[in-house]
Amino acid sequence: MNPLFAVLVLCPIIAVVLGICSFFVKWFRLWGALIISFMLPLLYIASNLSTWRGNLDAWFIYGAGYILLTWIVYRLLRAIVGYKT
Repeated sequence: MNPLFAVLVLCPIIAVVLGICSFFVKWFRLWGALIISFMLPLLYIASNLSTWRGNLDAWFIYGAGYILLTWIVYRLLRAIVGYKT
């Protein structure tokens, strides 16, 4: 599998699904979804220690982007469906 496909297509889809799950599933909190979203790029860049060191900055950048995507989906669902207590 091409790593760009995984990072640019699969991980954003997973981040969106995490945002949806954090809204609808009671036991799955938003902070848990955000932590998992931040760790998603490690699935594809942490094959060994030297690769991880070389791509550390990419991990933070893509992780922050996936966190933002998860949070946006969560906030949109709150605005569309309504505020739950």
